[in-house]
Amino acid sequence: MTDFANGFDALRKICACVLRGEPVPLALLSEPGFAEQGYALAERHHVFPLVYAGLEAWKNAGAAPTPAAANAWHRRMLVHARKAIRYEQELAALAARLAAAGVEFLAVKGPVLARQAYPVSVWRGYDDLDIRVRSKDLLAVVRILAERGYSRSVPLDARGAACARCAGIEVAMVNQDQACFLDVAHGWRALAPGRRAADEIWEEAVTLEIAGTRVRAPRPEHALLLACAHGAHHRWDRLVWVADVAGLWARLAPAARTDAGALARRWRMETMLGLGLGLAAENLEATLDGRAAELSAAPRVRSLAPRVPLAQVAPDTPHDEPLIDCLRFEHDAQDTAFRRLRMKANWLCTPTLADIRETPLPSALYPLYALIRPFRLLRHPWLRDWRKLAG
Repeated sequence: MTDFANGFDALRKICACVLRGEPVPLALLSEPGFAEQGYALAERHHVFPLVYAGLEAWKNAGAAPTPAAANAWHRRMLVHARKAIRYEQELAALAARLAAAGVEFLAVKGPVLARQAYPVSVWRGYDDLDIRVRSKDLLAVVRILAERGYSRSVPLDARGAACARCAGIEVAMVNQDQACFLDVAHGWRALAPGRRAADEIWEEAVTLEIAGTRVRAPRPEHALLLACAHGAHHRWDRLVWVADVAGLWARLAPAARTDAGALARRWRMETMLGLGLGLAAENLEATLDGRAAELSAAPRVRSLAPRVPLAQVAPDTPHDEPLIDCLRFEHDAQDTAFRRLRMKANWLCTPTLADIRETPLPSALYPLYALIRPFRLLRHPWLRDWRKLAG
């Protein structure tokens, strides 16, 4: 077994102990490969703050391998903590500006999961902010962000921006002065697998206090399903996404767990929920029973689980999974043939930023991209790669 695989085993066990509120056994710190790979693996899997919380056992027992190693972990944790403070303050400031403009939004992922899934919010690291807005409010939000010093990460002219808006492409913004990155997604497709599900999330949103400001976010049951969908979209190649699911599940009351299962059935997301819970049980010792255990043992879930690359990911593996691998995995995680067909149709006919920039149609002719994109895909070896994976 390679060093990074041994290191990952120790990494997940440390994360499991911290999420359960249990002390980390000192024996884990001497696992073969962890001393060499633990730091890099924790960063690669975005669980550095969570692991650092467990490694306080080093300091308490005087068992740190070297003062230099302990100092390196401590300095890196300070970087994470400062980043979290900066992003929370930015989210609070943005929430005030949007409220003043009468714009509703939902905060998702990073700071929201930090509060809903973890005992201590700083234990969940993140590198950007994600918000969801209604499509009718997108232009107003982009204007407000521009007034705060943000600009598009990928520059677009008015024509390109209009076409991207029609395609439902999220707007990636960056504030160079404050080193803040923010993704603005719009429309129901960016939020949920169906329009009714998106409406439910908006209508039943809860309020969280972030940096002294009230911010709306999906309620925990909805956040759990969204976390499972996000993990499936990226083929679960980061342990932090599994930790999000494990933490959310552990903090749900029994009635809320039952509600989450009912939602998954209604939203046709039982495979994604079962896979997320199964990975949480396998890697972070989450406790499953009843319907949750049945979902995690479903045949489709069992066939998908071996394709998750968690334990095989070395520290220097790029964060972006091969596109065709992720597409096929997400396709196979859909509950129904209709969902799988819709996903294929969206991928084949909805233009990307590359399509919009390289084939500059006026926004009034946007529907023609549904014909142009399939022809552009013929020049890409995706079909060969898809068949290779299928074989």
